[in-house]
Amino acid sequence: MNKITLDVEQRYETGKGPARRLRAAAKAPAIFYGKKVEPINLAVDTHDFVMKMEKAGHNPLFDLKIMTEAGEISKTALLKDKQTRAVDGKVLHLDFIQVFMDEAIEVVTPLEFVGKPIGVEKGGMFQPVAREIRISCLPDNIPDVIVVDVSKIEMGHSIHVGEIKLPEGVKAATDAAIALATVLAPKKDEAGAQAEEAEAGK
Repeated sequence: MNKITLDVEQRYETGKGPARRLRAAAKAPAIFYGKKVEPINLAVDTHDFVMKMEKAGHNPLFDLKIMTEAGEISKTALLKDKQTRAVDGKVLHLDFIQVFMDEAIEVVTPLEFVGKPIGVEKGGMFQPVAREIRISCLPDNIPDVIVVDVSKIEMGHSIHVGEIKLPEGVKAATDAAIALATVLAPKKDEAGAQAEEAEAGK
């Protein structure tokens, strides 16, 4: 689990005008919220945020150092949502949600498939069905990726959520019956199919 320390400021003005001025100053409006805290409007240095995110893994924890009129306060959070401008990827708005180190949370984590399926050895074609799954765990246990061993998949078979080995302390929050990857049988070409039909007709 990666952790990012991010220095941010509490902002006291809201609306389109203040947001435009923030972005002109290379900052993005943001909000921090949670079930046990009043929402706090923030201003985030976009360059600092982007640089740190590029070095972090998936689902990093944020140690937010929030400068307020009363002084600095610290909050632990996950990035819940990031809005960017389609044309250039510029950060427009960020949502941070409060987390507690002793409470399990649900996050979406990418999958990494390893191994060569038995079905591929026999001529089948490996096809991922999902690229990520939702898991539940304590914040300290959030993995960068979930590694899925696909080496035992036979041709015409799939591997499902309920069949994969998860890291210690991690539970699947996705339906166990959902397929993650499959091995397809090779398609018969038209000539081959016609030859088989001709042979069968003899």
